Amino acid sequence: MQLSLLLLLAPLGTAQAHHTYAMFNRSQTRTLQGTVAKLEWTNPHVFLWLYVPSASNPGKYDLYALENGSPNAISKIGWNKESLQPGDKVTIEYWPLRDGRRGGHLAKATLATGRVLGAVGGPSAKANLLVH
Repeated sequence: MQLSLLLLLAPLGTAQAHHTYAMFNRSQTRTLQGTVAKLEWTNPHVFLWLYVPSASNPGKYDLYALENGSPNAISKIGWNKESLQPGDKVTIEYWPLRDGRRGGHLAKATLATGRVLGAVGGPSAKANLLVH
């Protein structure tokens, strides 16, 4: 009996140890305005690729990678693979990467229409789960 209970509970530890958010700076959020390059609707995490006007090279763009939860998780809060299309203008709040690379974990996306899409996961217990 004890062995069968142990075998039943063993996967729970690995499921909860799936991801660490240590790569993100939990002490701050930043805001970006840009143009959607691509919404990568894949497991285990959806990525939003965003073109942002470059501060150091006027007239050029920097590409940011923004992580979100899994397709299953974010579809429960209003996302689908068509939520953002290449060319869409968005304002993003995110937790930046600690190492300074261009990207981070999405906190929320505000579309030009005013619609707000939240995020699942993230380095803060205050992760937004907003849907408007």
